[in-house]
Amino acid sequence: MPAPPSPAFTMPTAPFPHDPQPQAPSKPGNDECCHSGCTFCVLEMYQEDLAAYEEALRAWQQRQQAAAPGIKKPRKRA
Repeated sequence: MPAPPSPAFTMPTAPFPHDPQPQAPSKPGNDECCHSGCTFCVLEMYQEDLAAYEEALRAWQQRQQAAAPGIKKPRKRA
């Protein structure tokens, strides 16, 4: 079962149900890596999946903010 998103990534319900929030990959257990330098190491694959998830989550958050009515984007300071 995937871990719930961390509070930094939690957003309100998506305004568009056809654009669901990306789900974090499941972290491998401590006993899933044999530490023998496999070509497809579960820990390396998890890190790649996690990076892809974080990128997808940022893109999803931007889409949600752009679509949410009445929510102002923070202004940048000069």
